[in-house]
Amino acid sequence: MGTIAENKSSLNNLQLELLKSLKYMASEKQLQEVKSLLRYYFAQQLDAAIDKAEAEKNYSAEIYQKWLQANNNSNNSFVEA
Repeated sequence: MGTIAENKSSLNNLQLELLKSLKYMASEKQLQEVKSLLRYYFAQQLDAAIDKAEAEKNYSAEIYQKWLQANNNSNNSFVEA
């Protein structure tokens, strides 16, 4: 297994910065807190991307309800047959 320096070219700047920060973690609790922060950050990024896509495509709650109804109707037809 190579060292971080050897693998440096395959890591992006974010990954490198995270690795540098890990050397300061002293406990499992800190690791769990960092993982929680990262999950929160990426969830926020995902929410923003979804909001943007919904706005661009003019999606609304009504469209989602129609999709759910169509899906439920198609599932029910298989059950009834």
